[in-house]
Amino acid sequence: MTGEPLLHLARSPGRVEVELNGPEALFDRTGVPTFPHSGPPVRAAVANFMVDTVREDRRAPEFTVNVTFHSPPLRPDEEDGMRAQMSSFFANEAEVAGLGQRVNRTEALGSLRYGIPVVAVAAVFAGLLANPATLDAPIYLSQLGYLIVIVVIWVMVWDPIEKLLFDSYFIRLRIRALQKLATAKVQFVYRRAPVRSAGSVIADQSTLDSIVDLIEG
Repeated sequence: MTGEPLLHLARSPGRVEVELNGPEALFDRTGVPTFPHSGPPVRAAVANFMVDTVREDRRAPEFTVNVTFHSPPLRPDEEDGMRAQMSSFFANEAEVAGLGQRVNRTEALGSLRYGIPVVAVAAVFAGLLANPATLDAPIYLSQLGYLIVIVVIWVMVWDPIEKLLFDSYFIRLRIRALQKLATAKVQFVYRRAPVRSAGSVIADQSTLDSIVDLIEG
């Protein structure tokens, strides 16, 4: 089965609700754990669903994660292991996101360091071009040069502004969501998977036989 959360309609503040086919749909155990995780990671679809839910309800100080499995109940020690694994996964993801935030800030300040001298020189040219009589140049050339200088200034300041204000804000929201999930209370709920009756299986088989007969002529 895939790790995609099943559709549910219940929503409440401070609560993340995920419904899966079974415990095997919560973690990706198909490959070798990769840094920074020491164990199987939470499946991407489930992790993104949880993080986006917490980010949407960012005002809640803490969260409870309800995971519903359509399978027989796990032993208490298995549940504790899954809780610890989920907490470790989101804590590690928060550390990686924190590193990304620091790198983003460093790159923004680096862009600003190189951009400020260019902006200062461009501002001087903009001041000169704003008064065509100063340069004794045609008005249309002065206006064109002024527009080019303004574009240069905008290009030089946009990257650091985007990184320091917008990117930093969204990274910070992700870090907070991951930290809340790392400390969230995890509850497991079990529901029996619907059992198909023998009659329905026989009916499906007869339908399949009819299709095969029709194809074979």
